[in-house]
Amino acid sequence: MKRALSVLALFCILVAAAPPAQAGEATDTLRTAVDEVLNVLRQTRPGQPGRTEKLSTAMHRFFDPEELAKRTLANNWRNFSPEQQQRFTAAFVSLLENTYLRRIETYTDEKVVFLDESQLAENRAEVSTKIITSSKEVPIVYRLIHKSGWKVYDVVIEGVSLVQNYRQQFAQILSKESPAQLIDRVSSMAAS
Repeated sequence: MKRALSVLALFCILVAAAPPAQAGEATDTLRTAVDEVLNVLRQTRPGQPGRTEKLSTAMHRFFDPEELAKRTLANNWRNFSPEQQQRFTAAFVSLLENTYLRRIETYTDEKVVFLDESQLAENRAEVSTKIITSSKEVPIVYRLIHKSGWKVYDVVIEGVSLVQNYRQQFAQILSKESPAQLIDRVSSMAAS
């Protein structure tokens, strides 16, 4: 899981190295997000006031927090009250964001290549990419949903879905604990 989040963070700070094979709106959204994050990194220094907030704002522009949380909990989502759904979403996004922001400082000029975009449904698409490092290439697929613009709801890194990974962990916890206890756990993980 930590490796998947590390590669996710790496994507978020990279600039495209080659034109996409089949560019579409979803690909354009990701490319814009990458450019925005990269601009923040170029214009600020680690530890500079406001840098973390700017990176957080950039991240929120291309991820759909509720869709990410809902898909992570899957069928368990309906067992949460509306207030618990909001609290879980905030805690889960905070967990992902804190992990992302800690790893973003490791940027070392890796490259990302946008390969293609495919429609999964009328309002869902996948964008295939690969990150090129000095020693290997890492395939990453971004799943996006269109709700007032394209937003990421899952990332598949080397065949491992971020949503599925957390879904398994959270389902295991929810088999023994209440939604409130899971929210407390996720909040605690986000704070550490």
